[in-house]
Amino acid sequence: MLDKSRPIPLYYQVKENLLEKIKEQFKVGDLIPSEAELQEQYKVSRITIRRAIQELVQEGHLYTRQGRGTFVSRPKVSQELNLITSWAETMEEMGMRPETKKIEYFEEPAPVNIARLLNIPIGDNVYKIVRLRYADGEPTCLMTNYLSPAVVPDLLEKGIKGESLYETLEKQYNVVLSRAEETVEARAAKASEAQLLNIKRGAPLLYATRVTYDITDRPVEVVISISRGDRYSYRIKLSGRKKTI
Repeated sequence: MLDKSRPIPLYYQVKENLLEKIKEQFKVGDLIPSEAELQEQYKVSRITIRRAIQELVQEGHLYTRQGRGTFVSRPKVSQELNLITSWAETMEEMGMRPETKKIEYFEEPAPVNIARLLNIPIGDNVYKIVRLRYADGEPTCLMTNYLSPAVVPDLLEKGIKGESLYETLEKQYNVVLSRAEETVEARAAKASEAQLLNIKRGAPLLYATRVTYDITDRPVEVVISISRGDRYSYRIKLSGRKKTI
């Protein structure tokens, strides 16, 4: 099963073999064999097994319960950053069921940073939409959208149709989305965020700010997404190298 003659560390070989089994043999929530059982199975040290498991936990493939063992996690939601997709569309592409279980609409003066990103005068009103998003019944993302009433008049009265704001923009307001700029940061969950997302205070979050533009290069929306670090990831495709000569 393991090739000790290969220049690849044994813990990594164990990790890759376990990952293959997680994908092909185990189901979400299954208990994997204990460290002692894996040590006997792979004929390696307990330290080697422990390191392989720790990395799979860190990458979100497994999770541990004190006194109970190690279990298979739900797959992370992975969003490609080279396409403009809504959160709901990303969930559906992953074969997951998107839901919004809490939604609030406001009209308020734009915060200074939001006004600048939307390229509107400071103090102008904006529509603010706050949603708690679920994937397959699990709270995954706290999302706040800011839009100018000039772009989407009467949005508060009409509301969002379905799960996708982008679909509402395209079908009801004839907005053609062209490009987006997104910044992603990592930070710890505040108490209020942890309560909503059903995680511990201080758990890792991905904090993303996106500005989306239409075909005239007008800023259409600013969205701030706060996603669980154990349930969400971003994937970027890179190609080529900068010429040094």
